[in-house]
Amino acid sequence: DEESLRAAVCRDYVCAEYKNSYRSGDNFLGADCLPVDCDNDHSENPADWVRPADVAAAFPDVGFAVHYSRCHMREKNGKPARPKFHILFPITRITDAAAYSDMKKLVSTIFPYFDTRALDAARFFFGTSRAEVELFPGRMNLTEFLEDDDFDADLPGGSGTGPVIPEGSRNATLSRFAGRVIKKYGDGDEAYQCFLEEAAKCAPPLPDAELSTIWHSARRFYAKIQRQDSYVLPEVYNSDVSYKPGDFSDVGQAEVLAKHFSGELRYSPATHFIRYTEHYWKETEPGAQAVAHELTRRQLEEATRDLLAAAKKLTGCGAQGILDTTSKAKAEALFNDAQSEAYDEYLAAKAYQSYAIRRRDS
Repeated sequence: DEESLRAAVCRDYVCAEYKNSYRSGDNFLGADCLPVDCDNDHSENPADWVRPADVAAAFPDVGFAVHYSRCHMREKNGKPARPKFHILFPITRITDAAAYSDMKKLVSTIFPYFDTRALDAARFFFGTSRAEVELFPGRMNLTEFLEDDDFDADLPGGSGTGPVIPEGSRNATLSRFAGRVIKKYGDGDEAYQCFLEEAAKCAPPLPDAELSTIWHSARRFYAKIQRQDSYVLPEVYNSDVSYKPGDFSDVGQAEVLAKHFSGELRYSPATHFIRYTEHYWKETEPGAQAVAHELTRRQLEEATRDLLAAAKKLTGCGAQGILDTTSKAKAEALFNDAQSEAYDEYLAAKAYQSYAIRRRDS
């Protein structure tokens, strides 16, 4: 709450944990908060100055806290008073100093008004004795926003971002798109071409130098994501093969896992689960769980797709109308061959979906 936040920022502070409490990049141990600074020194025109509400617009649905700086709305060095504030983004805990710094750099490409001199992993901020703070609630943290897997809205075959990306939202839109497309397709030509196609929607166009900065920030961030145990290869994530087991049992699930993931997940009594990552096999229980979770995600997606198709077929052949007006037993007796077939497909799809949901709970 705001009272707790005031107590936390009433003195000079950092947003990370350091070895022996000595602040330096080399001593970085971890953080679950990412702070950035906005001094509005990019322009002397008050109309160009940004406020926390602008940050909220650039990071929709992301919760964050605001600590207004000690020089907020005060003249400084002969320059007029202007909004000055720190943004504190909750993130999933991170223990890599370089990845932490890269996340800050990626955020600054989305919202280019953050101070680019405050993007290292050992930054501290001055506290204020009578702290002025504000909370912006959201349904996700910054990590979830940057790693959002909802690609279909922006990629070919989805609803797209619209024919034009207007000035004022170009950096935010393209930065988020770059992070998502490179995670979906990997760091290659396909992802880059999708990025360029999206960039072509900007009106007016962004300079090539800015596009290059956005893309390179996404590549650096992706390089860090690849080293996480939970990372799933693009060719696995995007595969359109069937993941439905021959029977809904542990053995059936194990057979599907072995068939489609044997190249990256194996088990032996000596090592237990090992996962292929970064060109070598690594003993990692979280990595094995990530592969198992990915399988159930694909199964639930496939089962839901099958169920929707079966329901449409059930309605189209008239079977659903019969089910709506009589009991199940009577309906089955009234079905013709086509209706019986459609009903069997519907029940099979429903059973598959129920199975996939149960597996995701395990």
